[in-house]
Amino acid sequence: MGTVKGQCLCGDVQFETPMPGHLDACHCETCRRWNGGPFIGADFREGINLTKEDGLAWYDSSDWAKRGFCKTCGASLFYCLKSNPDFWSIASGTLNLPKGLSLGKEIFIDEKPDYYSLAGKQPKLTGAEAFAAFTAGQDDE
Repeated sequence: MGTVKGQCLCGDVQFETPMPGHLDACHCETCRRWNGGPFIGADFREGINLTKEDGLAWYDSSDWAKRGFCKTCGASLFYCLKSNPDFWSIASGTLNLPKGLSLGKEIFIDEKPDYYSLAGKQPKLTGAEAFAAFTAGQDDE
């Protein structure tokens, strides 16, 4: 399946991951404040290899997640679930991804503002449905 490299804007944080099969979009208020829009990312349960951590910092953003960013350039990089530290969701824009990936699902659709929408017929989960999927271990499907 191969690996893909990623990094922040300045390169002080670099990493490798398995090649994702799809991307997911999160519309929760926290993600929108963190990114200025929906968080589009690839979810992983293993295989994250941090190859350069000079700029890496963490922010304890909620009861359920912490978020990694570059303290040098400010780039939003990923979040990890506190209940499952092996679960990472990595910002798609930080990865050197090939063309052809699709959006797998949208989560926290009940928090999405009216001023944008994403194309496609991917499943759309409310926050409650997303948390149920996280708990059931179905968050990477």
